[in-house]
Amino acid sequence: MNTLIPWTPFRELDELQNRLGSFFRGFPRWPGNGGTLFVRQTFFAAIVIPFIVIADARADIPFSTVVIDPGHGGWDRGGIPSQIVPEKMMALDTALRLQKILEGAGLRTLMTRTTDVFVPLSVRSAIANAEPDAIFVSIHYNAARQSGAHGIETYSENNRGAVLAARIQRQIVTRVSTENRGIRSAEYYVLRNCRLPAVLVECGFLTNPVEAQLALTPAYREQVAEQIAAGIIEQRQFSFPPLVPNHQGRLVHKTKKHRKVVDSERLVYPCATIPRERAKINAASI
Repeated sequence: MNTLIPWTPFRELDELQNRLGSFFRGFPRWPGNGGTLFVRQTFFAAIVIPFIVIADARADIPFSTVVIDPGHGGWDRGGIPSQIVPEKMMALDTALRLQKILEGAGLRTLMTRTTDVFVPLSVRSAIANAEPDAIFVSIHYNAARQSGAHGIETYSENNRGAVLAARIQRQIVTRVSTENRGIRSAEYYVLRNCRLPAVLVECGFLTNPVEAQLALTPAYREQVAEQIAAGIIEQRQFSFPPLVPNHQGRLVHKTKKHRKVVDSERLVYPCATIPRERAKINAASI
């Protein structure tokens, strides 16, 4: 008479059955005859294993959708008045390239705009907040009165966004040859009003002659998009930390007319200094 030897993985499942308690209490444990054993193994293979695998996969993947936000658009060119290269077109092209790369990697994407149109900041945030299992990535190019300003920097508004910002910034500077301006904390409207992990990437200074020429080349915009995507894909391997009401870093107030950067050792919300600046920030087309 042939003896059916239990398959090793099912010994582990037997231990799982013991831990699960009453739900599986009605099923027989390792029986003395092969028929019942076969039924039990079949049940676990068909029902329990897929459930465990799906549950683990959902726990390991913190998001499945990326809301991509090309900055400015329509009547809002972005940048500063004396700027020659329009930020809105560079941001849109880079964002569309990012969308293609992410979708090729199996991620679902949602664009706040796909053409040269103006989208209010409140609408951009609303689009993002309608996605429960997503992150928000806003694509911009920088500008400054001083043509010597150069480099790439990534902004966030809270600790969850800071985690994503750090991965994206690190991926960009490993391949894009420019100054690493680091990650910063900012009260930008689209970051402050997103209820999901959100970042804003400044992909170089269009007021810098060298970086402006680079931004005009498809190869540069493709490389930046590839590295932003690499940071996003890397983040999928890790869970986001719980949201906390404070974020260490540099608080940046940006408007169309000026940019003021102040050192902030520790920003705790609500903060008495924030409301005075908020009206200016809300008016900025960021």
